[in-house]
Amino acid sequence: MNLIIAGGGTGGHLFPGIAVYERLKSINPDIEVYFIGTEKGIENKLKDDYDFKFFTINVKGFSGKSLMSKIQSVKELFKAAKEINMIYKAMKPEFVLGLGGYISFMPLAMAKLKGIRSGVMEQNAVPGLSNKILGLLGITIFASFEETKKYLPFSRVTVTGNPVRKKILEMASSRANEISKGISDGASEGWNKKDFSVFIFGGSQGASSLNNAAISMLPLLDKGILSSLTVFHQTGDKDYKSVKDFYDNSGTGRRIKKFEIFPFTKNMEHYYVESDIVISRSGAGTLSELIVLRKPAILVPYPYAVKNHQEANARVFSKKGCFYIVKDDKNLPKELLQTISKIFYNRKLLNNMHNNLRKIDIEDSALKIAGIILGRN
Repeated sequence: MNLIIAGGGTGGHLFPGIAVYERLKSINPDIEVYFIGTEKGIENKLKDDYDFKFFTINVKGFSGKSLMSKIQSVKELFKAAKEINMIYKAMKPEFVLGLGGYISFMPLAMAKLKGIRSGVMEQNAVPGLSNKILGLLGITIFASFEETKKYLPFSRVTVTGNPVRKKILEMASSRANEISKGISDGASEGWNKKDFSVFIFGGSQGASSLNNAAISMLPLLDKGILSSLTVFHQTGDKDYKSVKDFYDNSGTGRRIKKFEIFPFTKNMEHYYVESDIVISRSGAGTLSELIVLRKPAILVPYPYAVKNHQEANARVFSKKGCFYIVKDDKNLPKELLQTISKIFYNRKLLNNMHNNLRKIDIEDSALKIAGIILGRN
């Protein structure tokens, strides 16, 4: 069987697709999987790590752009259609799986035109324009949230959850085994000890406002917190130098117990487990990983996301007591300071979040989608 997975751009779109790819290869090692993405997307950077065969197309986003940019985007879509047609003729895919967003639109539209079975993943609670159109074309939507159905009343929607990578699932399974054997209770490690560790990241590409807020907040923490604090900070390429300079050369950096600064890591699972709490955006991929690992978090939704979908994602779980939500505005450093201080001096808040996360049922979303692709569901 030949399968094409189309999309990416950011880790939030790509990693769920990689999770399905890993699951399919574990079921049938002989399946041939090809990826379609863009040269600048994260998929191009990671193709060698996952050893998948990769084709590039040149497309750009449509929503929120100027009129001239939209016209250019449409022109590029027609050019991409020719390239995709050639790929399909050569690869003869039996299924095309889209990862959501503008990169997957034309590969899925072409699959529909050619009568190739297809489906598209919708990671967010509120679907984007591309997936709304694809749903109206009759392409199955693999939704992460039950709430998504109400936005797609005329589409075929299957709620699968949002797949997470094999490494994350294995780490979650290991932690669950520790809890069942009494080696760890999964939470009290964080609130019975003096030390406190925080993992800060803004997604695969970083987030300048979150980076700036974090380094503005840290000097305001009292001595008791700073001397007990370990910080893991993924900055993205753009802000790495300036953020690293803060930790290396500021008085605050010298007072923190320990810190690790990096532009990007391929070992997210390590830092998730090593931290007591995460400070991050609320993309659907990040939320899925936090939920699987039962990891408490302070979420800072990206305020300019289309239709504010990151805040919509976060609200679904903050209502259940799993996470704190802080707005990304001028008060962000102050809000982070107050929230971190409150949790540091009342570690039972961590335990409450962890217990609420454990109430959420977790299904193997990658297996469910893989089963549909293979015709088993």
